[in-house]
Amino acid sequence: MGDILATNLFLGIITDVVEAHLADEELLMPKKDALLVLAVHSYIPSQANPRTELIEAVLRSLQGRDVAITFSMPKSYFEKAVKIMGLEKLAGKYGAKILPPHQHADYKLELETLRGGKISVKALGAAFDESLLKIVIAIPVSHPQTILYLTTPTAALQILEPKEAQNLYEGFRALYKYIADIYKMQKNTYCIADGKFVIEGDGPIKGFQRFWGVTVTGENCAEVDYVTAQALGVDPGDLGYLYFYYGGVWPKLKLPPLLEKNRMQIKLTSNVGILLSWKKG
Repeated sequence: MGDILATNLFLGIITDVVEAHLADEELLMPKKDALLVLAVHSYIPSQANPRTELIEAVLRSLQGRDVAITFSMPKSYFEKAVKIMGLEKLAGKYGAKILPPHQHADYKLELETLRGGKISVKALGAAFDESLLKIVIAIPVSHPQTILYLTTPTAALQILEPKEAQNLYEGFRALYKYIADIYKMQKNTYCIADGKFVIEGDGPIKGFQRFWGVTVTGENCAEVDYVTAQALGVDPGDLGYLYFYYGGVWPKLKLPPLLEKNRMQIKLTSNVGILLSWKKG
């Protein structure tokens, strides 16, 4: 088992368990009916997309359960990404289903805007089924919209109907609030920040791969992202989606020893200064 971050109580925030593992260590996750939510960034081969070997390891551990795989892209891009990632073959091998949001987004989300108005977007209903385990998989990626694209944005954005999702992009601060609000609606998640490699620089497409060798897991994506950001040399307070999730009241979390031992400084996207403008309100 990986190093365990014990449960803490801080200013009314109860934290779950976060674990750090060596890359490719077997992950002991709940064997339940599940929806795999993947942070797929490109429909062409990309080092930023989830590793096929990790997806297969997860599917293998869930054999015998009802499992579906999803991520959000327009139809033609989705089909290309499924093909280049070999997901159809994996789904067939392990009896899983492919569940594209552009076809199956039937759940209407109503979100509050920064100005107190309302905005709606369609999402996969399965992502809000509390009886279904949502397994969220993301490689840490330096990103031109979120600074670091980790498991919280994956859980929130990769289950949305892709055309309607564009309605959420009305500025960085608004986007980060919507990510936090959508994830708060989701229950029963298991989040995997697959840090065997990270993507630095102008990711996901123009970034470059760097070995890290650590995987971070937990039942709360915000906590997984909080400690992952710290270990990668990024202030969690710079990540707007974490700010809105915690309401600015940060949890008292210490890095598991394996993360402390493997601290590094990730090189961020060249427009990070612009991204940080969200802090000005």
